[in-house]
Amino acid sequence: DNIFKTLTNKGVIITAVLLNDKNGAYTQLIHPNARGGSAPYYMFNAADEAGCEYLEAVATFLANRYSGSGHGKISNWVIGNEINARSAWNYMDYTDVAAYAQEYAKAFRIFYNGIKSVNAGANVYISLDQLWDRNLSAKDSYDAKDVLDAFNADISLKGNIDWGLAHHPYPVPLTWPKFWAMPSNYRSMNLVRNSVDTPYITVQNIHVLTEYMNRSEMLNPDGEVRSIALTEVGFGSDHGEELQAAAFAYAYKIASNNQHIDMFVLNKKMLNLF
Repeated sequence: DNIFKTLTNKGVIITAVLLNDKNGAYTQLIHPNARGGSAPYYMFNAADEAGCEYLEAVATFLANRYSGSGHGKISNWVIGNEINARSAWNYMDYTDVAAYAQEYAKAFRIFYNGIKSVNAGANVYISLDQLWDRNLSAKDSYDAKDVLDAFNADISLKGNIDWGLAHHPYPVPLTWPKFWAMPSNYRSMNLVRNSVDTPYITVQNIHVLTEYMNRSEMLNPDGEVRSIALTEVGFGSDHGEELQAAAFAYAYKIASNNQHIDMFVLNKKMLNLF
């Protein structure tokens, strides 16, 4: 409360990420097909009545408490973290991507309705990482593009809502800050392309993402491009703080010159890891 109130009073726009870790007292919050797993965070449970009631209560309580009525105001809500990274950040037993996205979409809609019922101007985001279209056979992660398409299809089919996209455009490789000039061995792999079939989307080719979100099937109910937020941007300092600073400045310049990007958030935690 004190943090949110202090930031709000200083004119800071707050973005909160809602994460579902394991707590034995609240197993109703974890999807039935996720309770046997071991991961930092789990799929929210909108598969049964008890789970839906808990999620609705949580969404409404948080939206009310942080609506600007004394405890600060949260303007942007991100539901989960990098949900295409199934085994790490949004655990549920492996299934096909359509079924996986459908379970997430159920929970997302509950959070969306609860938050919007209190703060109609809030933004509510789905979170995806930079692994865009690698078409790997491993089952630990889905491609972000596949999850995005499946999520959008499910939401559109069951009543379109104004969801937003929170993207994490980390460089390739992750610890290499000079995203505009990858090491030769990575560059030869052609992992970052200026086309929709790119395996990764980083700051370098972020226009691929915003152009994709301009497609007619991706637009919000008013026919507009959805809010796109870069909610985790970070560059390592192991190659020197000067290069790190240059990477951040260049990334900010690219984002600020893209009319469809609404938010650019430095992830300090990532910088400390390298």
